Amino acid sequence: MKAIISNKKEIAKGTLMIELEIIEEAVSFKPGQFFMLELINPPYHDEKGNKRYFSIVNSPNEKDVLVMATRLSDSAFKRSLNELPVGTTVEIDHIAGLFTLPKEKTASLVFIAGGIGITPFMSMLRYIAEEKLDYNVTVFYSNREKASTAFYDELQELGKRMKNIKVVFTMTNDPDWHGESRMLDVKFIKDYFPEPDKNIYMVAGPPPMVKGVVETLKAARVDEENIITDNFVGY
Repeated sequence: MKAIISNKKEIAKGTLMIELEIIEEAVSFKPGQFFMLELINPPYHDEKGNKRYFSIVNSPNEKDVLVMATRLSDSAFKRSLNELPVGTTVEIDHIAGLFTLPKEKTASLVFIAGGIGITPFMSMLRYIAEEKLDYNVTVFYSNREKASTAFYDELQELGKRMKNIKVVFTMTNDPDWHGESRMLDVKFIKDYFPEPDKNIYMVAGPPPMVKGVVETLKAARVDEENIITDNFVGY
């Protein structure tokens, strides 16, 4: 399906958010799903091609719009995406993905995000807030520094406004940050959840980060069936 880039803005250092307005066809998705974006006649080319997958940031309640956010890089695709002007036509395909809100609401959910891995969780959190769903959610969001933390203000506001959403930021390399700065190790998890095996964990971020968090959760005696992962490759 065709879409038009309707808005672009930098939302954190090195992070670009793009709004895509779908043309003619209706679009539907579940919070946490992704789509394939194809650039038509991009200005730059390399062997990796002109197609990439991106998580959907907006809530399904926003009709005929897909919003994505991505870390910028020197790849041909990312350079092209950064330079394409508002009004450019692109191709959208393959809306799919199983990294979505669990149907079971009785267990507490723990969202663990590293860097741009926050994107599928934004769709879920916005939907939970809009629909006033009774999920009990804790968000652990790890970045190197506050300046590169996407959706920082919105997440803070959600955590203050929604009684069932708690947001914990940890900045691992920011001398001006006065909150959590620890890596997500076993002690970190147990400090917030003395009984960590009682929760469902959803983990999204770069593959090494996801692997490390999964090992940490297993070391904390969380059953593998209660860990759901999504890996982000930034190229």
